[in-house]
Amino acid sequence: MVRILIVVLLWIGTSLPAASAGVVVLDALQTGGFFDTGLGPSNSPTFQNYFVGYGTTPGFERTPERRSFFWFSLPHLSGEIVSASLHLELPFGGLIFGKGPGDPLSGAFIPSDPVEIFRLSATMVPADIVTSTSLTGAEAKFVFDSFAGPEVAAPVEFHLGGTPPAPVIEIPFNSLGLSILKSTSGGDLVLTGSMPSWSEDSRLAPPGAPTTFFEAPELIFGLTDVHTGAVAKPKLTIVTRAVPEPTGIALIAALVSCCLAGRRFRCGAR
Repeated sequence: MVRILIVVLLWIGTSLPAASAGVVVLDALQTGGFFDTGLGPSNSPTFQNYFVGYGTTPGFERTPERRSFFWFSLPHLSGEIVSASLHLELPFGGLIFGKGPGDPLSGAFIPSDPVEIFRLSATMVPADIVTSTSLTGAEAKFVFDSFAGPEVAAPVEFHLGGTPPAPVIEIPFNSLGLSILKSTSGGDLVLTGSMPSWSEDSRLAPPGAPTTFFEAPELIFGLTDVHTGAVAKPKLTIVTRAVPEPTGIALIAALVSCCLAGRRFRCGAR
């Protein structure tokens, strides 16, 4: 009887239908950014760039710190989520190390910060608010602050003088990131990027300069103009693993229970 049960269980185990599983690759529906102080957000579909940190345009005042966002619409994910990663591009010239606050103002711009860091997080602010182009300054500042939420991946470090970074940066999710993916399955997910290594530079520009403050850009993922086709859309890859359907598990448990009950009955009858 035991041998027959083992054969039956093996047959059921190999023939049970599995939940849908595999690899899901999603393009970001939109990317963009928000500035500190509530400066007008750059979250229009007509301008999609995911640089973080601080950038300058010659002859214009520098911007406040910028943080980025990546909006994805997730399908219903069946089975267990075993891994996920965000795929970003880093064009040549898109990484600028900072010039330390103690460096002299004169002379060519020579970076001295030893490391720059990109942090990937998630915000609980709904996607329709993040992508709204009619936010007030206070609302934009609220959204900006939310971009420093829980980290969904280990920080990505770039070292001055080290091996040049690859043109494609894959950022694997941590356990919290996988849990957030599961909880937002079938809905919207807004990932966010920030540069915690960025530092405020309050030094005034030299006399005669066209700007008030010293111009020293410090950023990661510059030149990522998705809307012009300069880089591809950010991609989110999710890997799932099939699990037995609950009905199949219940069937196996019932067969085992019946077998054990039958053995106890026979033993009691002896």
